[in-house]
Amino acid sequence: MKFLSTLATSGIVSATLLFASVMAQAQERIAVGTLNGEPIWLDEIMAVAQTLPPEYREGGLAGLYTQLVDEVANARLAAAAGRDSGLDREERVANAMKLAADRVLAEAYMTDLVAAQITDDAIQTAYDNFVADETSRETVTASHILVETEDEAKGIIAQLNDGADFAELAREKSTGPSGPNGGELGSFSRGQMVPAFENAAFEMPVDSYSGAPVQTQFGWHVIKVSARDIAPAPTLDQMREQIVSNLSRQTFARVVETLRAGAAVDVRPYDEVLDEAQAADSSQ
Repeated sequence: MKFLSTLATSGIVSATLLFASVMAQAQERIAVGTLNGEPIWLDEIMAVAQTLPPEYREGGLAGLYTQLVDEVANARLAAAAGRDSGLDREERVANAMKLAADRVLAEAYMTDLVAAQITDDAIQTAYDNFVADETSRETVTASHILVETEDEAKGIIAQLNDGADFAELAREKSTGPSGPNGGELGSFSRGQMVPAFENAAFEMPVDSYSGAPVQTQFGWHVIKVSARDIAPAPTLDQMREQIVSNLSRQTFARVVETLRAGAAVDVRPYDEVLDEAQAADSSQ
């Protein structure tokens, strides 16, 4: 079986990934041992492995396997003893058990709903939409001259209007680090520059310079755009993980919004709750 081979040979696969692998591949539960004749299941030890710190999981499961089985067995024995003693009927324990059960059920419900939406068709549609949206992949190649005052920038624009060379003016007057290189910034996409600079650059035609100075927190810019391009889209395989992640977040948000639509959630002020908790603590 493929999973058993992975379990036996992998030294670096994390418990979380292995747990996901089990749940995806195994329709029937796999026994790893027994406790008083009752099976101890592989998914149980995987669930325990998920709670371990990363440094314990980095070495793989081979060295942890026996301890994980023992941990599940010990937990079962202790839980059975707790039920026999009636501890599960105490309010503090019953509340904690209900909270844990609610979280497990909620996570399973959300996971199932999200997984149902992450189909091959949904992934393909999201990819097609990304490819069609060329704006997100647009780049410009630009240079700039950075000066301290608006009047200086206006003076530079006047010189450009009279035929001055942009690169020469940049080397002579720009206070930015790109000045010695003729003000060249290279190519950049949206989101890589401060908003005012980016907006101006992406609105300018190729082979044009700023008709008016552009102000940012760094000073006043005169911008020249020398080229505009559309970066090629990554392949579907290259984007699949990102698309699945995006679809998962979007679906999760929609489900939560739907659930909250018919619910009334009232939150008490934190300070009020803190005062009550401190008062209760001091009275004990």
